[in-house]
Amino acid sequence: MTDPNLWCIAAYFSLFVIAVMQSRSLLWALSALSLWLAAGGLALWLAPGVLSPFSLSILYMPQLYIAPAGMLFLFLRSKSLPDRSHYQTACPPLPALLAQTGTAMTLAHWLILLLAFLSYPEGLTPRILPSLLDLYLLQPVYWLAMQMLLMAVFLLHRKISRQPANVFSIRQIQSALLIVMFAQTVYAFSGLFKPLL
Repeated sequence: MTDPNLWCIAAYFSLFVIAVMQSRSLLWALSALSLWLAAGGLALWLAPGVLSPFSLSILYMPQLYIAPAGMLFLFLRSKSLPDRSHYQTACPPLPALLAQTGTAMTLAHWLILLLAFLSYPEGLTPRILPSLLDLYLLQPVYWLAMQMLLMAVFLLHRKISRQPANVFSIRQIQSALLIVMFAQTVYAFSGLFKPLL
């Protein structure tokens, strides 16, 4: 087990389990489990006999089900503060940061995919789409590194603002969305310079 991707997957699962235990949110765990089973069912339908919910290929993409489930967690566990521009998640910092950054990264990826599909078949879309799918489904090291970096930026921002780490604003999510969109676009365009097989 020397593959760094497998180590990142194990780290991501560990972070998720710790976050679920700290937040005591069974709903987050159940929604992630449901998305995992749905992804496994879809894979089983697309490639019967090759893929299943328990195959390494499906376990290889934890961001496919943990990050979207974090959106539901963030939506249900956050309450507006009196200033109406900030929200506070009723949990310790780790679950809040994991859900906030997962939300920003997932929304950014979906937005980039949507923009690429809107310009299809013109331009570079046929080469960019596989690169974006490679990033989302097959690059857990990149995904986890970007999410950890965003979590550190969010935590630093809250320390500077002298607010708890479980407080966030829509502007903070929007800023993270722009940062992630830029990083993912750079990754997608770097795929243009790889030779075609």
